[in-house]
Amino acid sequence: MAIIPLSPEEVLPYWLEELQANDRARGTIRRYRSAVEGFLVWYECCEQRSLTFATLTPITLVGYRNDLQRTQRRATSTVNGQISALRAFCAWLTEEHYLETNPARHLKLVGRQEVSSREGLDDAQVNALLRQARTSRDPLRNYAIVQVLLQTGIRLDECSQLTLDDIELGERSGRVTIRQGKGNKACMVPLNASVRQALAEYMASRLNCDPTVKAVARHWPAYSSDSPTIPLWLSQKKGILTTSAMRQMIDVLVRDTATRGLVPAQTSAHTLRHTFARNYLAEHPGDLVGLASLLGHTSLDTTRIYSLPTLEQLSTRVEQLRQNAYAEEPPLNSIPKRGRRQDKSDTHTQ
Repeated sequence: MAIIPLSPEEVLPYWLEELQANDRARGTIRRYRSAVEGFLVWYECCEQRSLTFATLTPITLVGYRNDLQRTQRRATSTVNGQISALRAFCAWLTEEHYLETNPARHLKLVGRQEVSSREGLDDAQVNALLRQARTSRDPLRNYAIVQVLLQTGIRLDECSQLTLDDIELGERSGRVTIRQGKGNKACMVPLNASVRQALAEYMASRLNCDPTVKAVARHWPAYSSDSPTIPLWLSQKKGILTTSAMRQMIDVLVRDTATRGLVPAQTSAHTLRHTFARNYLAEHPGDLVGLASLLGHTSLDTTRIYSLPTLEQLSTRVEQLRQNAYAEEPPLNSIPKRGRRQDKSDTHTQ
């Protein structure tokens, strides 16, 4: 007779294995595992005992959600991410008959903030980070990575897994194919002139050609189903640059730039994704469908957060209300000129 595990902690690995077998994205599996493990640790700290199936109740889940919101003061998106993982875990436990009823069936997500928490970097901050990349230990590679993240909005996991076959590089156009994005979805994202030039400078020595887009595009290896895949990003020892190593590299760039007050200390690789989304909507107001396609979102509700004003923008707007007797006149150079449109496809190339 098979022995049924006695606790949610013991069956957690089985759930994660099933997610992997169903081709769920590695980043999703990692976040789910972290969320459930965090919940188990929280329960043990509160109750001084491990969670059992008998004590996995709706009131326990609600208590955890409230603690995340009120005591730990987590961001709304963070709380909802944790709750979504627990709802998926509880649904699986019910399907596998570890639980008779699903305790998370009526567990609701918390209300979304109507002020966007997904703030990106401004132009000065972006250029400071790019300048730092230029002076880093592997300047051409690190600069190219930052440009890819900044100019395409792809996730760090997606960026680290790129191969040469995923890149189509031309003198006047290019694109990157994300073959296994979030939710195991594939999508294509155009490469603008800034990122094409950065990739050309990085790949020139590997392809033994001049560091121009034209030369690198001509020498770029043609796709062949018989040839082994070649990773785009290499470590200094010429091995594959892992997601963890790429994240650490970004963290070092941020740390060295933030110590001089040039970027916020909390900047991360995902901040560059937010920056891309914000800049896209600034240039193409209201085009949530186009942005959702580029970001790989299946729901426009996810993309809509980028169209919401940030707290800083709301503060500025309130300060400039006519009812404010102490409102300052905006500087002349901040007033947009009609009839002028700057082509920003080649910005941020320091």
